[in-house]
Amino acid sequence: MHERRNFILLLIAALAAVWSLVAWVLLGTDAPLLWPQRIAASVLLVATMAWFAYGMWIEDKLPDHMAAIVGPLYYEADGVSFLPIIRVNDNQAELSVYYQNRYENPAQVIIHLRPPDESFVIKPETHDVHFAFKTSGGDFGVIHQPIAVPAHLQGEVLDVKLAAASYYPRSHGARWRKKPGMPCGTLPVDWGGAAFRIGVHEVSGELELQNPSSLHLSMPKNVVTSLDRVDLFRQEQIAAGSTT
Repeated sequence: MHERRNFILLLIAALAAVWSLVAWVLLGTDAPLLWPQRIAASVLLVATMAWFAYGMWIEDKLPDHMAAIVGPLYYEADGVSFLPIIRVNDNQAELSVYYQNRYENPAQVIIHLRPPDESFVIKPETHDVHFAFKTSGGDFGVIHQPIAVPAHLQGEVLDVKLAAASYYPRSHGARWRKKPGMPCGTLPVDWGGAAFRIGVHEVSGELELQNPSSLHLSMPKNVVTSLDRVDLFRQEQIAAGSTT
């Protein structure tokens, strides 16, 4: 993302190094503005090299889109940051799961939600659900899943148990964003046992969650109480994870 800027900084640093060499070594003591030249050349060289070093080894290679969209607090599953929130679109409540891959390689992700007995509805007669999806390196995106909210729960705040796990088939690779999300619970996943299926999947409530986090979701008012279709899972890439 900052390659052009870093290249320009490197050129300026090279010119500043030449200027410093001339000012400190080649110019005679009777040269006009000798000391102002020496000071200016040295300051320019140090400043550009410091900026270049910051851009190469300290600064994030990609912006933190999660913080810009959902705020500074979100969860993390070993390199993939995420946060489920409720949105409303034309009286249709939607569970939106924002996610962001902090590393350069693709990942497979499972986010597990265990709502209370009386809760929003994704599929009839389902309880625990998996959100399973893939993300390319550095990507920022969102999962859209319409939900139905029973009338007596509209306006209520539900306590949903949350756990997640991620898997990088080719290892994490380079880290493009430094800030991790908050730790959340995890769950056992057999990543190599079967083909990875993208979508929302019903899961047994007997699945053991390890140290699940509590996610408080506020149910909106004046939204639909039933769904005409259940296959409405949609994944949207908001920003591709490219550093060029």
